[in-house]
Amino acid sequence: MYRIFIFGKNTQMKYIFSIILSFLAFQLQAQVKNETEKRIKKKDVPEEVMEWFKDAYEKRKKVKWFYQTDGEKTVYEAKLMYKKQKHSVEILPNGNIVNIEVLIDFDTIEANSKNNIETYLYANYTKFSIKKVQIQYTGSNDDLEDLIDEDELNEAITINYEIEFYGKNEIVDELWEGLFNSDGKLMEHRKIKLKATDNLDY
Repeated sequence: MYRIFIFGKNTQMKYIFSIILSFLAFQLQAQVKNETEKRIKKKDVPEEVMEWFKDAYEKRKKVKWFYQTDGEKTVYEAKLMYKKQKHSVEILPNGNIVNIEVLIDFDTIEANSKNNIETYLYANYTKFSIKKVQIQYTGSNDDLEDLIDEDELNEAITINYEIEFYGKNEIVDELWEGLFNSDGKLMEHRKIKLKATDNLDY
């Protein structure tokens, strides 16, 4: 009897433990995007940051600048219209480019990549709604400058898709930010908790 009792107890504990682990794994995978962003004037942007921007986006006057921090990383962000598209450029204080993001329509994503993104959403959420899609470019300062002022996209530039979406399942009902690679495979995602200004402010 003693052995049967212990076996039953262990089985029950293993079941409970597996549920807890599943919940914790989901929570650990989903980090929180908790950023503080404030509008700043052009004169407050460091020269190291402005140097690349002036070369890439020549003579762009209608630019909104923001100072952004998540407690660990600080960036300067420029938001502007360029060639009839909304651009967002994140630049570190030393002048290195974090990324360039361009607002696009979800339906313009290449078919196979789009299908993979939808497969992920259907598999993980009972309900979802896509709020914003940006194609994200990362690479060296020189390569990114050529992309902007010469429309030259070389193999050294990495393309990802940053997608904001509302997602609901049995555990959560949140606004999410998912980063997908060029094939539409999820790389990371996090819950969005914005402060100060809205990142959609152009």
